[in-house]
Amino acid sequence: MSFPGRTFPALATVIAVVALLSACSGSGGDGGRDRSDAPIGWKTCNALFGADSIDALQDQMGEGTLEVLNYTQSLDELTSGWADLARSWEPGKNAHFATLPCDLGIDGTGKRFGLYVSWSLFSLQYTESKDGWKSAGKDLYVRTEENGLHLTAVFPCKIKGSRDEQEAELPLEIETRVRNVPGFDTEVLSEMTAQLARNLADELPCANDPVIPNQLPISE
Repeated sequence: MSFPGRTFPALATVIAVVALLSACSGSGGDGGRDRSDAPIGWKTCNALFGADSIDALQDQMGEGTLEVLNYTQSLDELTSGWADLARSWEPGKNAHFATLPCDLGIDGTGKRFGLYVSWSLFSLQYTESKDGWKSAGKDLYVRTEENGLHLTAVFPCKIKGSRDEQEAELPLEIETRVRNVPGFDTEVLSEMTAQLARNLADELPCANDPVIPNQLPISE
């Protein structure tokens, strides 16, 4: 799967999570808060970020009704699949598998918000050698692109039952991105991404209890 401008090679054997665009339509008479179009999608996004964070995102997106643009799974199904992938990994496998669990936008405007979650081979080691990465505490590293509207965060997440090497060699990577929304407050995206990381660490769960700050550093 790929984020616009970025492509991820898939695992040789994976449980595919296919993101399909839906033909949902919303009404504009409710202040943009009609969340009846895709109940599973909204429940998943709310669980990943918190309902208050989704409200803040919706306020930042401007006029129009925010819609779920992908068919997704429940949070339990997603976390179960992600955990199974980590357990199936073995040292030496070329593994970087991304899923799109939350894809939101306002129809006809190009305004979009997307989230990718992936197990990223050796990405913690890349943070030590590539420009643009910044430490956000003991366990988490962040890279900022597109004036703070594209955040990538990576942290070790040990899955119970996985190989000993999985925590360091196959950490969890999350990527959030806002497109075509002039004036979007980057602090909102920073707080949303930090909350997402904490929620995922609890829900998977990450046995190593990674330390996640309340807000991620953003470099313009």
